Amino acid sequence: MRIEVENDQIRARKKQEYEDLVAQKAEEGLEARLEKISVLAANLLGIAVMIVVAAISYPLFAAVNGADSINIDTVFGFSGPAGFFFFLIWYVASIFVHEFIHGFFWHFPCEKKWGSIDFGFNPKNITPYCHCCESLKVSPYFWGAIAPTLILGVLPIIIGIFSGILFLVTFGVIGVVGGSGDLMVIWTLRKHKDCELFDHPYEVGYAYFVKKQEQ
Repeated sequence: MRIEVENDQIRARKKQEYEDLVAQKAEEGLEARLEKISVLAANLLGIAVMIVVAAISYPLFAAVNGADSINIDTVFGFSGPAGFFFFLIWYVASIFVHEFIHGFFWHFPCEKKWGSIDFGFNPKNITPYCHCCESLKVSPYFWGAIAPTLILGVLPIIIGIFSGILFLVTFGVIGVVGGSGDLMVIWTLRKHKDCELFDHPYEVGYAYFVKKQEQ
């Protein structure tokens, strides 16, 4: 496991590791192709997901807990500015936890286990990231991609609805929105069922390897 703050040297190392993998796969008769994810599309999807998930979650919460259970004072856990800052701290922490969950699930199928997982922080985008340094089959890649959305999004919504804790529902809605980019990645996996996948080191998306004669 490597924990790093991304810089030019680290980007060059990751690029070289990717090129070495592409060369290795070429010797095995495979070529790399790129599945890119649009950042704009991911952001637009995030807005749409937030509207849809909120439109489902809050009415369900009210149906289970009563119409008067939707209280603006408890949406963020506490009323007033304290509630907002409480929620903000939880949200910022969840961004890092989101990336850890990716790595936790991806490390299991890796030959080097945690040795193939990089955690870092990109100062340009002001975001943390998780990068898997080994190519993975579609199934383990899928579960590693979707796990944060399930654990930080869907699960808190369900617990919040049936426990009557509105804060958890709000946290879960934001957690699902935070996984919108991952959901876009997962949607593309339907086209690459028999491929090996590799987190692209400098593009938003992943590389997938196919036999050279395939068109």
